[in-house]
Amino acid sequence: MARILYVEQHKTAKEISGLINVSEATLSKWINKFGWKNERTARLSSPALRGENIKQLINELSEQRLESSRELRQAIEVADLERTTDLRKQIAGIDDAVSKWNKTLQNIHKENQVSLATYLSVMEMIFDALREYDEKLYYKLIDFQDKHLNEVSLRFK
Repeated sequence: MARILYVEQHKTAKEISGLINVSEATLSKWINKFGWKNERTARLSSPALRGENIKQLINELSEQRLESSRELRQAIEVADLERTTDLRKQIAGIDDAVSKWNKTLQNIHKENQVSLATYLSVMEMIFDALREYDEKLYYKLIDFQDKHLNEVSLRFK
């Protein structure tokens, strides 16, 4: 429970100690002993989370762009040249920002694509660890392993 609260729900040791009645010192020992801080940091900086954050920024910029375009049309209608110029600059800045964030998003996707060979290697390590942990369960899941690896291999075409 403490691990979930710390790693996945980003609670502080103080908050957790109050919730599950464990001392902060004990929690600190667990955090260090089991590498929870590294796992928490990795999860917070995961490509998926970074990508979602960038998509949210792009959506917000798009909304600003649409609003600025509406304002620009109004400024043009009333022949407000100063406002028109300012809005065109603002729109150009938003367009530039969207372009840069899209490029960053593409780079994140490129950097974090896993090759089939790497995926298969990692899965082999997981299945080997499963066999060491519970050999009976490992053999029970052999069909799943084959099916999963076959499906993944087809997706990597």
